[in-house]
Amino acid sequence: MDDARRNLRADRAALAALGLSADELGAMGLDRPAAAEPAGLMDVYLRRSSGKEGMATLRGQLRDLVRWAKADGIEIRHVWFEEVSASKAHVRRREFEKATQAIMSGESRTLGVWKVDRFDRRGMGAVGRMLDEFDRRQSRLVSVSEGLDSAKGGRVVFAILSEHAREEAKNTAKRVKIGHDSHKAEGRRGTGMPPFGLFSAPASGKVERHRDEYETARRLADLLLDGKTTKGTAHRLNEEGRPTRSGATWSPTAVSKLAQSPLFAGMVPVRQRRVDEFGNPLDSWKGYGDPLRNDNGEVVMCGQGVVTPHEWFTIKGLIAARIDESWANGTSRGRYLGAGSYRCGRMRRQESRSVGEVCGGVMSYRGGRYRCQVRETRGKAICDGVVTLAERIDLAVGEAWVNHVVSLAPDDSLIAEIVRTWPALAGSAAGARRSAVRKELEAARKRVRKLEDDFYLYGKVDEGRFEELGDGLRAVIEYSTAALAYLDAQADCIPLLQPEVLRVVWEGADMADRRMLLMTSLGEKGITVKPAARQGDHTPILDRLEFDWVSSPQAMPEV
Repeated sequence: MDDARRNLRADRAALAALGLSADELGAMGLDRPAAAEPAGLMDVYLRRSSGKEGMATLRGQLRDLVRWAKADGIEIRHVWFEEVSASKAHVRRREFEKATQAIMSGESRTLGVWKVDRFDRRGMGAVGRMLDEFDRRQSRLVSVSEGLDSAKGGRVVFAILSEHAREEAKNTAKRVKIGHDSHKAEGRRGTGMPPFGLFSAPASGKVERHRDEYETARRLADLLLDGKTTKGTAHRLNEEGRPTRSGATWSPTAVSKLAQSPLFAGMVPVRQRRVDEFGNPLDSWKGYGDPLRNDNGEVVMCGQGVVTPHEWFTIKGLIAARIDESWANGTSRGRYLGAGSYRCGRMRRQESRSVGEVCGGVMSYRGGRYRCQVRETRGKAICDGVVTLAERIDLAVGEAWVNHVVSLAPDDSLIAEIVRTWPALAGSAAGARRSAVRKELEAARKRVRKLEDDFYLYGKVDEGRFEELGDGLRAVIEYSTAALAYLDAQADCIPLLQPEVLRVVWEGADMADRRMLLMTSLGEKGITVKPAARQGDHTPILDRLEFDWVSSPQAMPEV
């Protein structure tokens, strides 16, 4: 099994998406992993903006890249492929980031593209900085269709072509925006799938009622107009066996998102894009959108919706009023021990691919009890849920945690992790200092990653500023790492092996510290809470709990 895995390429999913047969892969030498050293390896980056550029064209580009690699005596280590626009600054190109990171980390020394505009359209500034980093690592960028190799004096041409590509991208983005705005003004809905309950004929820009989904969508609207909450509406639809378009069950979020879309009423939607701190657009939007209005203030329609505009505004007002009321009279936003750790252990009753399986839903705190969120949001038609008194289970879990930790071997990794992350255990200024230094180190590392992305990938920071900030952050990291190593060496793990000491410190810790300690000790499954056998069941709560501890107790010696 291990040998078979070693013979599989890591990029087989991308190669399959390109539609290459086994024979074609074999002929190109892409049927097995590359075995050369980094200097003899090349990563390939392929991209297409839309479905207009066929897969046959991309396969042809890959064949050109393979021929170039063979002529140069190198092997292709990985083929990176994605379908995403390079003309939109807010769109993140994850495969592009992985391809460049492979060169930065030294996995291969050559990054091959078919053409410069398939690589990057941010201009000579971004491409030039990228080539600087490639040069530092004795790596190169090649464009096979244009005969360019950055290691052989092609940098000036790369810069000119990339600047031309940036201008072309800006013009393309401007033309597309003008087209979208014009279509909406003429009563066309825009791109994307129409909401549940509606259908849009290809290229029509109009919506009409979906013959199979309309009845359920109208039922959803009627429930909301009758005063049902989004949660109550989701429960009722699930109880009636009315699934979503994908066959899943309804949640309050899904109900709210559908009902507040202007398209639900056949109105052309307008959404405002979020921006970063510099005003650059991001790939996310604010809210659910508002109806487009013409110069006379009238809403622009793009067909027949599930509800009328008047009904839509009524539903939106009802939802907004309930949100305002819940914030005015809501419960405490405090944090509770089991939040994020307790899981429902009841068997689910109904849901695609989940019938007869343990629910596993997260349990949340409300009214002095922990409750299954699946039951709360999707209704008893999916899971009957588990409800348990918070004080009772939290007390039992705290005692179980203490007993588990003291049962561990002194050199267990969890012991060291607890000492590093819990200053209260040290009971001294050293513990607080360790926590502060650790936070400083983590914050500095995050800032370094963001700074590198802003410089190498997004071109938001110039070279001088990058060097200045980078030097400062590296100094912070070096100092914090040394300080943390010294403090860790002085850490005393003995209190963790004494139940009475650990219990006193646990009881004196605030809830945030307790939650951190518990979650540090648990695996992905957390703590499964099994349902009681019956109402009034006196079974000890610990007998109904299953702990997914990350460490196992040390074996007791035989007597």
